[in-house]
Amino acid sequence: MLAAPLRAGSVALLGLTGIRSTDVPARAEDAIVPAPVAGGITGVVWRDFSPGGGTPGEVEAGELGLPGVTVELRDEAGREAAQTVTRNDGTFAFEDVGAGTFRTAIGPETFAEPYGGVSWLGASLIVPAVMIAYIWVWAGFAMVVIAAGLAAIPRDLLEAARTDGATEWQVFRRVTVPLLAPVLTVVFVTMLINVLKVFDIVIAVAPGSVQDEANVIALAMWRTSFAGVNDFGLGSAIAVFLFLLVVPVLALNIRRFRREV
Repeated sequence: MLAAPLRAGSVALLGLTGIRSTDVPARAEDAIVPAPVAGGITGVVWRDFSPGGGTPGEVEAGELGLPGVTVELRDEAGREAAQTVTRNDGTFAFEDVGAGTFRTAIGPETFAEPYGGVSWLGASLIVPAVMIAYIWVWAGFAMVVIAAGLAAIPRDLLEAARTDGATEWQVFRRVTVPLLAPVLTVVFVTMLINVLKVFDIVIAVAPGSVQDEANVIALAMWRTSFAGVNDFGLGSAIAVFLFLLVVPVLALNIRRFRREV
């Protein structure tokens, strides 16, 4: 905000420093000091920097105006009375402001960061990103196994169900899925074991700053034992816990194999 109070007929000079030349819009023109307007307040917003020196607070040759800057006009109580946007040469004007004193200020939206896109590896989306990567890696395996199971289903059973009047949904639910159940079980158990011991995808996809949000048991074991903590006792305990989680799934898988034999 400009500290000096303004009245009708005043000219406000809002020089900004610390702005890189690359941040100045391409449409910017040389800054000029606008002429006073009776009953109004004019001004200019410009990049107050001259190569080789210059006088701070004065519009000099070679200095560029800043277009598209939101300028607010505030009354004595600090309330916003009007708002405008600067032209290509940085000038702006408030007409018929009335009596009293005012101050000009640059709107906070001028300094808001532009939209930087979606941070897929940020703290809020790292878990979905890891899930998508995992599905992408293992979807091919699951599809090949399921396709092999579908190819092994006798076609005469499907035709018999259709001949008896079953709809396609009833054929799928009462014939295809039960015949495909062993294959689906193999895929489910395999994916369950892989999910319990997943490590490489998480450490490869998640940056170190967000690994706490995407942490899994295997990654916690590795980080505790080898990633600077060097607590091998706790790391071993986590490894044993992971083994105990996998054992029931392995036992279920072995039992199924024996039953099929």
